[in-house]
Amino acid sequence: MKTTLLPLCLFTLACTPMTSTGSNGNAPVPSLSSGAFLTQDVSLLDLSGAETLDEAAAAVQQRFSSNEPVEGGYSETLNAYQADSRGTVVLTQDGLPDDSVSSVQYVVEFDLRPDTQVEGRVLAVATGYGTRQKCARAADPLAWTNAPCP
Repeated sequence: MKTTLLPLCLFTLACTPMTSTGSNGNAPVPSLSSGAFLTQDVSLLDLSGAETLDEAAAAVQQRFSSNEPVEGGYSETLNAYQADSRGTVVLTQDGLPDDSVSSVQYVVEFDLRPDTQVEGRVLAVATGYGTRQKCARAADPLAWTNAPCP
């Protein structure tokens, strides 16, 4: 993918990258252990473990963002959360141009470890990855599910 994708996304797709630390009173950080996600193989993300949490978040966004402009009310939100030695990246895509799936959420969990090569640098090693979606034709179209959409 092109390195210009992230700036393009920021200006044309209404993406909002944000890094938060710990709990700040907002909605809880989604967790793969909740059972609400369809778990995936972390090797599909093609992360090396040599990235910081912010670098890993940008890589996740680049991996799942569209190369083409998306019409309509499409928006993308990228959040990175850090607490102690754990990190979580959440990429949410809303307003998808699909008649069955209206939103998709990707959650990647990380162990945060000190970089032995660079003092003060913390590396993010992916330990889990999952997805869920909102189904446009479901009984509750605002509910997240890990089941296929009708």
